[in-house]
Amino acid sequence: MPAPIENEINEPAALEWPQGAEPFVVIKQEVELDVDLAKKQISGVSTLWIFPLLPDMEEISLDARNCEIDLGNVTVDGVKTQATFSDPYDLMQTPSQWQIGATQHHILKKRMASLRPIKRPEVPNLDRVSQPCSVPCDGALKISLRPEGMNKDEPRRILKIKTLKVGQDSLLDAPDPNDKNGLKISIPFRSKHIRDGIHFVGCDEGDQRYPHVYTRHSLEPGTACCIFPCVDDPASRHPWKISIKCPRTLGDAFPRSGENTIYLADEERLLDLTVICSGNLIGEQIDPIDNHKKIMTFESQLTAAQHIAFAIGPFEHIDLWSEFRTEEADEKLGVNAAKIHAYCLPRRADEVRHTCAPIVRAADFFAPEFGRYPYDSYKICFVDDMVSDTVTATSMSLCSNRLLYTEDLMTPRSSWLVVGIQWFMTDLFMRSLCGNNWYRFHIKTLSDRLVEVDVHRPSLHDLGEYLHVGDFELEFMSLKAPLVLFILDQRMSKIPGSSGIVRVISQLVSNANINTTIETTSLSEADFRKACEKKSQYRPDELWEQWVHGAGCPKLSVKQRFNKKNLNVDITITQVQAKDSSQPKAITKDVFQRELFEEVHEVWAGPVPKYFTGPITIRVHEADGTPYEHYLSISDKDKGHTQLQIAYNTKYKRMKRTKKAIMAAAAASTGDKHDIQEDDIVYFNMLGDVLMSPQDAIDWGLQDWSESVQQQMDQESYEWIRFDCNFEWLCALHSDMPGYMYSAQLQQDRDVVAHQDAMLFFSKQRHHAVTSTIDVRTVMDRRYFYGIRVMAAHDLTKQANPDLNCIGKAHLILLYRHFFCDKVIGKNGQVTYPPAPNDFYDKAQYEVQCAIPQAIARIRENGFCPRDARRFLLDLLVLNAETEGEYSDHFYICKLLQALTTSIIPEKYTGETDLLSSLRSDDPVESELKDFIKAVLDEIEKYRRKDEWELTWHNIWTTTTLDCKMRLMKARVIPVEPIEFVRYLQDENLDLIRIKAHECLVELGLLARPCILRLFLADMTSCPSPFVRDRLFKIFCRGLAAIALGESSISQPRQEDVVKHDDGDLILEAGESEIRQRKLDATRNQSIQQTIAALKDELKDNMELQDAMWKAIESPWLSAREKHQLLTVCSAMWEPDDSLLMTFNYPKIWKCTREVVVNGKAGVNRKSCIVRFTTHYRTEPRNKRPFDFISSGSVAGQPSAADNKPPEPKRIRISRPSISLPSGSVPPTPSTAQRKDSISVSIIRPAPPPTPTAGTPADSIAVQPLQRVSSAPLAASPPPMSSGPSLPPKQTVKLSVSGAGSISSEQKTPKASSSSTSTSKKRKSDDADAPSTTGSTFQSRSTKKARTASASVALENGAGTITANGGGGPARPRRVVTVPFKAWHRLPERIYGAIAAERRALSLGSGVKPPLSRSNTESGSGTGAPSRRITLPTSKPSSSSTAGTGAQRAASGEGSSSSYAAGRTALPSSAPGGSSSSLAGSSGSTQGAASQSQNAGAGNNGNGITVKKARKPLPTAAPKDRDHSLHGNTPQQQHGHGSSRQEPLSSAGAGTTNAGLGSSGSGTGGLQQQKKVIKLKLKVPGPSGTGGK
Repeated sequence: MPAPIENEINEPAALEWPQGAEPFVVIKQEVELDVDLAKKQISGVSTLWIFPLLPDMEEISLDARNCEIDLGNVTVDGVKTQATFSDPYDLMQTPSQWQIGATQHHILKKRMASLRPIKRPEVPNLDRVSQPCSVPCDGALKISLRPEGMNKDEPRRILKIKTLKVGQDSLLDAPDPNDKNGLKISIPFRSKHIRDGIHFVGCDEGDQRYPHVYTRHSLEPGTACCIFPCVDDPASRHPWKISIKCPRTLGDAFPRSGENTIYLADEERLLDLTVICSGNLIGEQIDPIDNHKKIMTFESQLTAAQHIAFAIGPFEHIDLWSEFRTEEADEKLGVNAAKIHAYCLPRRADEVRHTCAPIVRAADFFAPEFGRYPYDSYKICFVDDMVSDTVTATSMSLCSNRLLYTEDLMTPRSSWLVVGIQWFMTDLFMRSLCGNNWYRFHIKTLSDRLVEVDVHRPSLHDLGEYLHVGDFELEFMSLKAPLVLFILDQRMSKIPGSSGIVRVISQLVSNANINTTIETTSLSEADFRKACEKKSQYRPDELWEQWVHGAGCPKLSVKQRFNKKNLNVDITITQVQAKDSSQPKAITKDVFQRELFEEVHEVWAGPVPKYFTGPITIRVHEADGTPYEHYLSISDKDKGHTQLQIAYNTKYKRMKRTKKAIMAAAAASTGDKHDIQEDDIVYFNMLGDVLMSPQDAIDWGLQDWSESVQQQMDQESYEWIRFDCNFEWLCALHSDMPGYMYSAQLQQDRDVVAHQDAMLFFSKQRHHAVTSTIDVRTVMDRRYFYGIRVMAAHDLTKQANPDLNCIGKAHLILLYRHFFCDKVIGKNGQVTYPPAPNDFYDKAQYEVQCAIPQAIARIRENGFCPRDARRFLLDLLVLNAETEGEYSDHFYICKLLQALTTSIIPEKYTGETDLLSSLRSDDPVESELKDFIKAVLDEIEKYRRKDEWELTWHNIWTTTTLDCKMRLMKARVIPVEPIEFVRYLQDENLDLIRIKAHECLVELGLLARPCILRLFLADMTSCPSPFVRDRLFKIFCRGLAAIALGESSISQPRQEDVVKHDDGDLILEAGESEIRQRKLDATRNQSIQQTIAALKDELKDNMELQDAMWKAIESPWLSAREKHQLLTVCSAMWEPDDSLLMTFNYPKIWKCTREVVVNGKAGVNRKSCIVRFTTHYRTEPRNKRPFDFISSGSVAGQPSAADNKPPEPKRIRISRPSISLPSGSVPPTPSTAQRKDSISVSIIRPAPPPTPTAGTPADSIAVQPLQRVSSAPLAASPPPMSSGPSLPPKQTVKLSVSGAGSISSEQKTPKASSSSTSTSKKRKSDDADAPSTTGSTFQSRSTKKARTASASVALENGAGTITANGGGGPARPRRVVTVPFKAWHRLPERIYGAIAAERRALSLGSGVKPPLSRSNTESGSGTGAPSRRITLPTSKPSSSSTAGTGAQRAASGEGSSSSYAAGRTALPSSAPGGSSSSLAGSSGSTQGAASQSQNAGAGNNGNGITVKKARKPLPTAAPKDRDHSLHGNTPQQQHGHGSSRQEPLSSAGAGTTNAGLGSSGSGTGGLQQQKKVIKLKLKVPGPSGTGGK
C-alpha cells in the first residue's frame, strides 16, 4: 500500500491507543431524520465524515443500538461496502430455549453485561489533543473502509500528529470539514420497538394528552446511539447538521383513514407541529415529495452526540426575553443579552410565563458576572413523562410539565466541578433574588444536611465514577460540590487582593467563548485548581486533599473558658469524626436502595481524614458589646487537640441587657440620675424585644431567667463566642457554652447563621419555661428571618409538657390567633377568634402560618393530642375563608389536612382492632374522640370529592387525602381498606395520583398480597411513561426495605411456628424459630449485608413473587437501565440458582417417496418417476444400533415380541435408584433423605429392530428400550452406598466409556469375592467421589489389570439391607441413567472367541440346574438359582445380530463381585451356588482377556447397564475384603483380578442372571415395564494397544 499523504514533514511517531479507542476522528456529522408519530418510529440516514489516523486502517466501529441498519446500502464515499451489525439490545431478550426464572437473575445479568451502564475510563483531554481518537461505546456496527469498487492502492490522507513544541497552542492538525480527502460514510437506519433514546407521548389510543415526541438522555454513553448511529463518546465533539422531517399538522400526523390513528378534535387537527432542536435553525421548507410534511434544519458547533436533543409537537412559543427584559436592560447588556425562548403544549403559555419569569433575570445576572452566553439563543421546552425535572443539552433544556404552576399558587421553592459550578452560580443568583439572609440560611441548612448524609460515602473526586449507579449519587454530588466551592471562595476571599472564585469562573467562560478548542471547552480539575492559585495566590492543597479526595465532614467538640490570670480565652478543639465514622450506620427505608446498589456495584467509602486542617475565624463578643475577630488556624501538629489562646481586650466596661427607656425609667425612679453613669452603659438594638411589658408576661405566661442565672451572667467576661463565623468549615460543631450565651447570640447577633446555631442548640435541649419564652418572642418578632421563626414554632411543641403546664400549647394557639385570626366580641361579651381570610401575599407569614398548625398537631398528652388542640385545628379547616388575595389556598388546605391527620394518630396503640372500632360510646372521653375522628374523616372525604369537580394543581387535594388515609390505616386508627387506593390505579388518572396510590398500598404492607403484588409489578413494568416506571421502582425498593427490616412480612409461616394442639392443651413450638427471629431482628439493620440476608430469608419460598418478578423483567417496555435495576434487586431477593433448563427444537429431516404405479396391461408394479419430498421432525436418535441386545426368548439378531408392541405414550419418571427385590418381598426401611446429584429418567418407548452395525462406536446419544426377561427372577445387585431412604426397586450399574468398545466403572473398583455375604469398604467421601490416582476414566491405564471389589446385599426377611465397609451402614442413593448393554460385537475377536468357546463348554457340561431355594441363597449355600439358557453366537456378531442380554451381575459402587471388573459386563451365567462368574481367575486366556480393559466393575439388574458420569475420578486402590471372600491368594486376586472360580455358561436362553453375584437374594421377581432410557453420548477415541478398539 502506498504511503499516506501527510500534512507535515515529520514522520508520525508510533502511538499506542488507549483501551477501547479507535484510530479515527469524526470531522462532522449530518443526520436526516423522518419522524412518524402515528407508528412511533423514526428512520433516516446518518452521514459521518471521518479521518483515519492509520494509513492501513481497514475497518471502523460505530455505535448503534435499538435500531435496524440497512447493511446493503451502507456506503463509503458513495460506494457500497461491507458492514456487519449485531444489535446489543437483542441481549435484553431471553432466548426462547432458556427456561429460567427470577432465581437465575445472574444468568441474564451476565448476558446483558455489555449493556451495563458502567463508567468507562475516559481519555484525558490533553491526550485527546496530542493523540486524537474516538472511543465508541460498544462498536456494534462494523464498516469496511475498503469497498470492492474503491481502488485499494489509492493513497489516503490521514491526520498528522505534530511534535510538541514550546509555546505551540494547537497540537492537532485540525482538518477542514469541507475537505474532500476525508471518508464519507452513510448509514441508513430505522428504529425498532423503541426502549431508549426517544419517547412518544399521546400517540396511543386512549392517551388524551397532546401527541409529542422528545429525546431522552443519560450521563453515560449508550443512549444517544439509540436515536441514530454515531460515535457515542462524550469527548468526541464536532459540528452537526440535523434535518428533521415531520408532519406539518397533527391532522397530517394522524389521518382519519390511517391504521394507527387517534381521536382528535377538528381544532386540534389544525395545530402546527414545531421542531425544537439543539443548535441554530438555518432553514425550514415543505417536503418536495410529500406536501403534508416539512423539513427543519439545524446546525450546531462542537457538540457531543449525547448533548444533541430535539422535541416535536404542537408547541406554543413564548418569547421570554422580550416580555421580561426592559429596553434599558437590553441596551445595558448589548451583545451579552441572551435571547430566551420557551415552548409548551397548548393552553399552558400563562403557566410558562409565571414559572419562567426569573430565567431572564438569571441570564442577565450571569452575563456581566461570568461572561456571555455562547449560543445565539436558549430554548426551554416543557414536555410530559420526563423522569427528572430537567435535562440539559446544547443550547436548550427539556423540562417537565410538573414544574409549571399558575400565578395564583403559593408554591414552595471533572463532573463534580461542572455540577458544583452550576449550582454555585445558581445560589449566587438566588442571593440576588431572595437576599443574603436566605442565601446564608440556605448554605447552613445544606451544610448540616451534608454532615448528616456524608457517612460511608465515596469522595467527591471518586464520585464521578459512580454516577451511573443511580440518581442518588448525582444528588449527593449536587449537595456537596457547591458547598466545597463555597468554602473555597470564603478562604480565597480572605487573601488580600483576591476576588474569590467568581472571577475564576468568569475567566473560564470567557476563554471558552473566545477560543473553541478542546482545552478551553472542557474543564479539568488541575486547570481549575491552577486558575484558583493564579487569581488569589492561595494554594488549596489541604482543601483539595481533605474535601475533594477525602470523604466525610469534621465534627468538632469545642470547650472554652476565661483565664483570669492571663486575661485570655482558652479554647480547646477536638475532632471526633474518625471515631464516629468507624461506627456502623443503621439501614433505613430511605437509604436501602442506595446501600443496595452501592453494595452490588462495589462503591467503596472514601478515606475520612483523621484531622481536618485550615483557617478558622473566631469572633468573641466581649463585655462592652464589641465583637473581636481572630484569624486562627487548625493544623495536624496538634495531635487531635487544638489549643488556642485569644487575648481579651475589655477591662472595665460592662454591657447592660436593658433598653435605654428601661434604664431611663430606672434612673428616674431612684431620683438620682447621677447614680447611673453614661459611660457604663452600651446601648444597642436587640432582636426579640417584644412582649416585654409585665402585662404581656402575665397574658402570655412568659418567664425570664432566674436570679442565680442572672448573677452567673453578670460574672461572665464575654457575652458569647462565635466559632467559624466566616463559614469556612462544613462541620458539626458542639460547644459547651451555656444557654444564656446562646440566648444572647440569638437576640444580639445580626448573622442569620448565628440565629440558626442558637435555635439548633435550643432544639436539642430539654423543655424549659425560659426556652418557651425565647421561642415565643422569636416567632413574634417579624424582623427575624422566616426560617428562624419556623424553627422556633416547631420547638414550641416540646414545651407543651405537663411539667410546664403545657405552656407551649397555649403559646402556639395564641401566636396563631395573634397573626391569622380576627377578634370578634359577641353580644353577650363572649370573645371568639375566627380565622381571617387568607392573604398569602407575605411569603414569610405564609411559612409561619403553615408551621404553627403542624406544631400543634404534634402535641401529646397521655399519648393523644389534647382535645382543645384538636378542636382548634378542626375549626381552622371548617371555618377556612376563601382567599381574598391573588394566591390560591390549595397548599394551605393540604397542610391543615395533614395536621388534622397527625392530631388523631396516637403515640402507640396496641389494641387488637383498629382504634375507631375499639372506642366505646358510653365513655364520654372515648365517645368525643370517636366523633372527632369521624369528623376528620368527613373533612378528608369532602376535599377528596371536591377535587373531582374543582381542579387543583396536579390534583394535590386527592394525593393529600390518599396520604392521610394511608397514615391513619398504618397507625391502625381506621381499618385497612385497599379499595380506597386501588380504584385510583386506572390509566386515565393523573400519573401523580397513580404513583401516590401505589405508594399507599406498599406503605400499608399490602405488597404481601399476591393480587396486589402482581398488579404493582405489572403497572411498574408495562406503563409507557418512564417517569411512572422510575417512581414505582423506587416505591418497590421501599417495600422491599420494609420487608427486610421486619416492618412487614411477605413470607408464609414456617411449619415449626404453627401452633399445635395436643389433648386439648395448647403447645407452642417456636423455640428455635423465635430465637432465630430475635437474632435476625436485632441485627437486620446493622449493615446492608445483614439486611440483604434477612430479605432473602423472607422471600426464599415465595414462588408467586418469583413468577411475578420474572414476568416484570421480561416486559418489553423496560429500558436497559431499568432491566439492570430489576436484576440488581433480584440479586438481593434470592440466592442465584446455577441451573439452566434448555429447550431445543427437534431436527428437521427430509423424506423422499416414489409412488407405486400399476401397469394395467402387463400387470407389473413399478415405481413412478415422480419423487415427493416431505419434511419431518426426527424424534428418535439416528445412531442406536451398538447398544441393542437380544430380547428374552428370541434368536440373536431378531427382534422379540416386545419390540413389535405399539408405541406407548412418553412419560418421564423421576425416581432414585434402589435395589430390585424378589417378588413378594418387603421394601427396605427408608432412612434419612439426602440431596440427589442427578435423577434417573426413564421413558417408555417401542423397541427398535435389533440390527446393529458391527464396529459402530457407542458415542451417540440414544434412547433405547429396556427389555425384561420373562421367566426366572433376577438376583439383586446393590446400588451405590447411600444414607437416604430406599425407594422402589431399581437395579443400577454405573459405567463410563473409557475407550472405543469398552465400558468402565466410575465408582470404586470392586474387589474379587467368592462369597455373597462379603462387605465393602465405605467411600472416602460421602459428598463427592475421591480423585483418581491413575488418571481419568477416559484415559488408558498403563497397567491393564482387572480390579474388583466386594459388596453384598443381605436380604433379611424380605427386606434389603446394604452392608458396606464392614459395618452394614445404609446405602447412599445416586442418580443414574440406565441403559442396556449390547456391545458384544465390540469385543476383540480373540476375547469373544474365548468367551464363546468357554460358554459352549460350560453349557454342554452343566445342563439345566434345579431351582434355587430361598433359604440356601440367603445363607450363602452353593445351590444356584435356575438360569435361562442363552444361545451365544459361535463367532463375533455382525451388524445384524447381537448376543447376550446384558443381564450379567457386576458390582455397583463400593462393592460387588464382578467377573469382569476391568471394563466389560460378565456374560450371563448359570453357575450353581449363586457365586459370581469369573473369567479372570486362574485361566490365563480369560485373565488376559479381562485385562484388556481398564474399567472398574459394574453391576446390572438383568435389564441393562447403568451409566453415570461422576464429578471426580475414583481411587485406584480397591478396598480390602474378608479372607473367606478370596478364592485365590495371588496378589492379582487380592487386588481385584477376579475370583478363580469359573462357572459353566448356559448354551440356550437369553437374559439369564447370575444368582449370588455380589448379592444374597434369588432375584427381583416379577416383570418390569418396558422403558426408554436416555444414554449419554460420549465421543472418545479408543486407547491404542488395549482391548477397547
